Amino acid sequence: MIFFIYSALFNAFIAGLLGIVVILKNRKDIINRLFFGLSCAVILWSLSYWQWMSADSPQLALFWSRVLSVGSLFIPVFYFHWILAFTGLNKQKKRVIQTVYAITFLFLIFSFSGYFIERVEPRYIFAFWPVPGVFYNLYLIFIYFGLTAYALIILWRQFKINTGVKRQSIKYVIIGSLIGFGGGATNFFIWYNIPIYPYGNVLVSFYPIVLAIATFRYNLFNIKIIATELLTFSIWSFIIVRLFLSETLQERLIDGGLLIFLVVSGILLIRSVSHEVNQREKMEKLAKQLKIANTKLKKLDKAKSEFIAIASHQLRTPLTVIRGYVSMILAGDFGSMSSKIADPINKISESSKRLISLVEGMLNVSRIESGRLKFNFSVTRLEDVITSVIQELSGRAKEKNIRLRYKKSKKPLPELMLDRENIRQVIMNLVDNAIKYTDKGNITVDLKQDGDNIKFCISDTGAGIR
Repeated sequence: MIFFIYSALFNAFIAGLLGIVVILKNRKDIINRLFFGLSCAVILWSLSYWQWMSADSPQLALFWSRVLSVGSLFIPVFYFHWILAFTGLNKQKKRVIQTVYAITFLFLIFSFSGYFIERVEPRYIFAFWPVPGVFYNLYLIFIYFGLTAYALIILWRQFKINTGVKRQSIKYVIIGSLIGFGGGATNFFIWYNIPIYPYGNVLVSFYPIVLAIATFRYNLFNIKIIATELLTFSIWSFIIVRLFLSETLQERLIDGGLLIFLVVSGILLIRSVSHEVNQREKMEKLAKQLKIANTKLKKLDKAKSEFIAIASHQLRTPLTVIRGYVSMILAGDFGSMSSKIADPINKISESSKRLISLVEGMLNVSRIESGRLKFNFSVTRLEDVITSVIQELSGRAKEKNIRLRYKKSKKPLPELMLDRENIRQVIMNLVDNAIKYTDKGNITVDLKQDGDNIKFCISDTGAGIR
């Protein structure tokens, strides 16, 4: 008998402790509020159970067994509502929730009548055990087992469609619920003259513990924190049971002091683990944000490259047309022209060449970034490539009064296997850069053979490569 009394007090203590901690954590969250309601129902059931077991008269035992029934009515209801809030289905199943509460209050009206509990009588080792009425049978079928089974079915469906952390959290809630409600169900056997004693009462505290952890961690259910909290709560529970079972004052003082020490150290341990997990969660969150930002940057970079490629293609066509017509004018295809017109036409020709070169460079950059740059290798004389670059840029050098000189190799150089257009673009960029950053003096382009290598050098009197 003493075991059942202490197990009831133990359940009340655990439910009260967790209920206060959860509601203080966040009073506005419906999940926290529903858990607090569930805890209150468990407390009412547990304390009434204790008083019922301690009663010394049938009238007192009947009264407390009926008070107990009020708590047992609301435990499955608050649990069901909590499950719907936990899985995010509370708004979708609003009508179902309203119906469940309406039915529960209907049962509540008869909870202190003979329709719910007829009387108490001696059964087995118990002096006063309730005899169920017709409404108690209906409560057992539709509320305790029916509603709990419905909640577990919802959890199982959510478990199958969810992944990762959420799936893990639902799994632990299912396990905790089965153990907790299974332990509570051991009370019903004696109600129907089946000689199985309610030793499973002590397991009732298991599901509030798991649900409390899920309430704290329902967005990121962490196994490490769960293990730490469950271990800590288990140690506390063991010492509390020892404290109640202590026979001497000295044992109670020792167990009480040990309990205080373990409560303080347990809280510090849980905080330490929580801090570590929170730091890891923040790092994971930052990593996800960086990943998202990197993805967006890649998209923007791709869009930029595509824009440059399209714009460059669109620019190159009219520039090529301009250059073609300017060449025809300079060649006299449209008749002779005066020296006064020839100078601006030449400038137009040079400018169009530079613009075409710039557009080609932009296209090449776009191709390189997108991995679409193609190479056309062929046997080429590098001297011819350099000569054509010098001829094209000599006009710019003259405009700045810079001497552009090409020192050819005294010995004939071997032909090379290279991409003529891309190499020409590289040499063009280097010589053009030298002209741009040289204000006066000279630029020398040197090409010679150095052993098995061909050495290409540019020297100038300017600021150098920028």
